[in-house]
Amino acid sequence: MKVINLRLHYPHYQQDKLVEVSEEVFDVLCQSVREMRNYERRKRYHRAYYSLDAFDWVENYALEHSPSPEQLVMLAEEQAERDRLAAALQEALAYATPTQARRIRAYYLGGLTQQQIADREHVHNSKVCLSIRRGLCNLRRYYADHPQGK
Repeated sequence: MKVINLRLHYPHYQQDKLVEVSEEVFDVLCQSVREMRNYERRKRYHRAYYSLDAFDWVENYALEHSPSPEQLVMLAEEQAERDRLAAALQEALAYATPTQARRIRAYYLGGLTQQQIADREHVHNSKVCLSIRRGLCNLRRYYADHPQGK
């Protein structure tokens, strides 16, 4: 059990009020204090002091451009996972026909619509749709035969 002073956490307490709390509650209180201090520090660093006449979003906009170290680690992990999946996808696309692989890359990785792919390749939209669908069936078959993507 940890002892905390409620006066430090609640401004309406005028005198010290010591209370015993569990480890989990103590950890949550410490985390909230850290987050508030970090928030104030970012406000000072970015000089995000605005008048009361400013819009509600101005302060958040000024502060959102600096990710926390935890967010940076999470972004790095997500990027590593994305890179691993992209490598596995390239290996799996080797089992599709070249046209299917090209259209799947353009649709899912390139962000093009099926109509844009059809216009670029001068074919009908239904051919692109069918090619992508059959290519995905080939990929499913590949992953069913190779569970680890090997």
